[in-house]
Amino acid sequence: MKPKTTHQTRPLAIVVTGTPGAGKTTISKSLARQMHADYLSLTQLVIDKRLHADVDHQRRTRVVDLDRTRAWLRKFLHEGETFTIIETHVPDAIPRERVRKVIVLRCHPSILEARLRRKGWGAFKIRENVLAEILDSCYIVAAKYYGAKKTVQVDTSRTSVTKTVNRCNALLKKQSSSKPRVDWITVLDHEHVLERYIR
Repeated sequence: MKPKTTHQTRPLAIVVTGTPGAGKTTISKSLARQMHADYLSLTQLVIDKRLHADVDHQRRTRVVDLDRTRAWLRKFLHEGETFTIIETHVPDAIPRERVRKVIVLRCHPSILEARLRRKGWGAFKIRENVLAEILDSCYIVAAKYYGAKKTVQVDTSRTSVTKTVNRCNALLKKQSSSKPRVDWITVLDHEHVLERYIR
């Protein structure tokens, strides 16, 4: 049975964000099934509702209109009766007052690079997204917009979907004693490959 809201509570969303290739779609859908929650892809929403401000032809992607998207989601989440898991690579597109927790999925740069190459991405897009992962771009945007206390990180690099979803659930239920910290610059430096990515 889905957890319904009452007049004393407001509908809440859990945001799953991260660099493309970190596992957002798979983890979000699995988490939604486990929590008996709704699943929403922000990318598909922007396409369906035409909530974009422009089109980036170089990256072949739509530029999200943050104000219009937040307004649509504010109404949608207010009228809903269940938790909604929202998957997005634009973490600040959801109205912060409707969000319970933000999960930023992280992935080791070399593994992320291999995943994006398997997707058939070009060298420019791969390099851009791997560098964004190294520089914590999604996490920084999410923590700044929602606040560090509401934002957690989960490393998907070498764990199964089941273990990753269980880890997300533990963080959502506050069963974890500490918030994991991801520092790819230090990791890559220890692996003696940092220069390959930042030169």
